[in-house]
Amino acid sequence: MNRVPHAVLAFFVVLSISIFAPVSLAALTADHVSAEITVFLRPDGKAEIWYRSEWNVTGGTMSGFYFEGEAFSPAWNMERCYADLPGNIRQALRIDDLGGGKYDVILADRKRFSGRAWYNLNYAGDFAAAGLLGATTGTDGRALVYFDWGPVQWDEGLEYRAVRLVLPVRVSGEKLTDAERASIPMLTEEHVNAENRIDYYGSAGEDGAWYLTVLFYQEDVPAYGRQLLELYFPADWLGLGADLGEVAASGAGVGLNSPPDWDNEDASYDDSWAYSEPGDPELATVGGFWRRNPLAAVPVFAAIIAAALFLYLRRARTHASKVALVTGIAWAGDSWTPPKLFAGTFQVPGKVAEDLHPVEAALVLELPLPRVAAIMLEGLRAQGILEIEREDPLKVRFLSAVAASHEHEERFLAAFDANGEVLPGLMADFFEETIKRLQEKIWDCDLEATRAFYRKKILETAEAEREMEGWTDERRRSYYGAHPYWWYWHGCSVVHSRPEYLSRVGLPEGMSAGYADFMRSAVCYSGCFTPAHAGTVDACHSACHNACHDACHDACHSACHSACHSACHSACVSGGAH
Repeated sequence: MNRVPHAVLAFFVVLSISIFAPVSLAALTADHVSAEITVFLRPDGKAEIWYRSEWNVTGGTMSGFYFEGEAFSPAWNMERCYADLPGNIRQALRIDDLGGGKYDVILADRKRFSGRAWYNLNYAGDFAAAGLLGATTGTDGRALVYFDWGPVQWDEGLEYRAVRLVLPVRVSGEKLTDAERASIPMLTEEHVNAENRIDYYGSAGEDGAWYLTVLFYQEDVPAYGRQLLELYFPADWLGLGADLGEVAASGAGVGLNSPPDWDNEDASYDDSWAYSEPGDPELATVGGFWRRNPLAAVPVFAAIIAAALFLYLRRARTHASKVALVTGIAWAGDSWTPPKLFAGTFQVPGKVAEDLHPVEAALVLELPLPRVAAIMLEGLRAQGILEIEREDPLKVRFLSAVAASHEHEERFLAAFDANGEVLPGLMADFFEETIKRLQEKIWDCDLEATRAFYRKKILETAEAEREMEGWTDERRRSYYGAHPYWWYWHGCSVVHSRPEYLSRVGLPEGMSAGYADFMRSAVCYSGCFTPAHAGTVDACHSACHNACHDACHDACHSACHSACHSACHSACVSGGAH
């Protein structure tokens, strides 16, 4: 009698349990209640977006959702990406780039919750470069600037959705005067008025001034409902300094309307929601085909389970290749952005952290990450540990089996595979861990005094190298022994004095400029705006808090997602609570 292989038998047992078990067993029931989006449009054509998403989980537990459909690649500010969970818990988020403009937004540290929570996302984008903001001409010949953007669509209905567009136009205060309201020259396409309630008010900027805010509000938003904002302003009214390309006047001036002026005293208008925080839990609204027809998902999930088991069995038979795969697809991926170095409010004037590693000093001096990598590369090259075969993309060749003498060396060398190619996730880990330890050293230091100290030290290193030309080998070795970081101070000196040296070092995408660099790339604008509700992850939470994740979990998650995602969620919309 033929015996059924254990693996096949296990497969059918798991499949049977999955199909015939009660659908409600451990099933996730999550309602996406509302979405509040604040868009701060800068004069340079870039915009910063705060996305506050309310979820109510009444069955099972939830980790996160998929976010996609943005018209550009978001530059994430992970310091302000967090979730407010039941019990007044603020939890950091992890955002994985799944490719194709799709992101998996989940709670860090594998946390899950039930009840009501608010996910807060903060990211930026270049609206002008993405064609969302540009120059056009009305049918009457007027030069106009168009704003053509809408928040992402969701695969289930919302109780309400509000978009607050903060413009770089100063007003007198939170409540506009009649004259200010009457002078707003904004024009809209007809559907904008039909689909939204519109109001104007002022938002307080970080500089103490008030900035014009246009509120677009929708109630009972259906699944896949859009909120496309097609607006027009006189070309010189917004004071934009961006290079806005001219486009054809396909619609400008045709079917345009001045938005309705909602009267705050009108009984039909309630402005209490303009700044309101979410209230007490209410009865969730069930929406979407899958929630109305849960049994229809059984065949789909059966296929998913089959695919997952197949992938697991295949991976179990190829353990060695699995280890290499896990190393290569570390969680950071290509969407990683370096954490921002900040000074706390406890800094002691004049206090200097005098024991920094040269790489830490380079970060304090805010060198771009490729230049920091160049310092490490030159230090290792000078010691005869490696040679640089290619700068862009970076590839090295290992010359000896000499053990690294410092943990910075160990972690940096671990970011390359056996062929000398960069492993993106581990290179991200190197920078994040270095910055984490640096923050612990300089939390109460005077950053400007510390920078001045290390600028001087780099110059002193260059002078010492010039003097060494006349030294004996014995004296030189003695000097190296007394200065354990010498090779990297040498690297700092070389990078400082020879800007062209290793200037083409190419790190994985996202490690050449981070969120702070992106937003600092234009002339500083003093009217920076942050919504009142926007905060940061708990101060004790480091930007590299999310770096240590179980590699096997990530590998399986990535593989199963690739195999099964297209069967369940092919539309380019956000949602899919999980």
